[in-house]
Amino acid sequence: MPKYCISGLIIEVTAPDWALHEDLRPFQCNTGETDVYCNIVFQKQPARPGEEVKIIADTLGTLIYEFQDIIHNLCGDDQDIPSYTFSSKDWAYHTMFIEPEYNNPNDNIIVQAVREGISAALRDVTILALIQRRGLIIHSSTILWNGEGVMFSAPSGTGKSTHTRRWRELYDTPILDGDTTACRIVNGIPIVYGLPWCGTSGEFINSSAPLRAIVFLQQAKENNIKRLDSREAILRLIARCFLRPWSHEVINQYLDTVQEIAEKIECYLLDCLPDSKAVELVKKCLEKN
Repeated sequence: MPKYCISGLIIEVTAPDWALHEDLRPFQCNTGETDVYCNIVFQKQPARPGEEVKIIADTLGTLIYEFQDIIHNLCGDDQDIPSYTFSSKDWAYHTMFIEPEYNNPNDNIIVQAVREGISAALRDVTILALIQRRGLIIHSSTILWNGEGVMFSAPSGTGKSTHTRRWRELYDTPILDGDTTACRIVNGIPIVYGLPWCGTSGEFINSSAPLRAIVFLQQAKENNIKRLDSREAILRLIARCFLRPWSHEVINQYLDTVQEIAEKIECYLLDCLPDSKAVELVKKCLEKN
């Protein structure tokens, strides 16, 4: 049963070796007390209870309900991976069901589909575990600069990966993660972590650093940067975070953490072109402040 240390959390996974994504390997660890348990089973979906259940979410493709102190998460159909998940109410124990037909390590197409499905499910588990521990996963590309993390956040296609790669070209700054970054408040300090979920960027490292600043990017005809007040920073950060709104408690924990990060960290809005001058502008701003 391998353990993975992801954003400071120890996640223990019971699954065949062939079913686990290769991007998880750099995060494997041998010590530490387990925070989250995930059991992957190749079995048919359990029968749904005939009794009345408490609906948590009912959207296109997903039904989430509570029954006898267990959270049930049903995906669109039995071909999804996983198609059904049981979770304890404290989100510490999860059993994920995958249809038996996918238990085929000799079919490369099936293997890749299973690995990607389990990896995505583990990301969702991590999101919930982090929210309970003053943490978030933020859609962002983050660099390591002078021993600290500088996070660049924007919708897909805006150019955050292009911007961080220019930093690396100019200043040899490692890219902590090219698509998603975890941030946790640890002893009052926001800490950022690389994650095994890096989108199409293909770039991540298993490392962490104190967060220096968050820079929200938007395309423009000229480069300009301004400091955001906490209210605008909170609104922009909310839009860039991953959330599973499965209870009022989870939502409140999430909002509290967003507010704390936005109030502790310098947040900027960068109007930018995809050029080196935008990098220089941010660097000078951070050095000045």
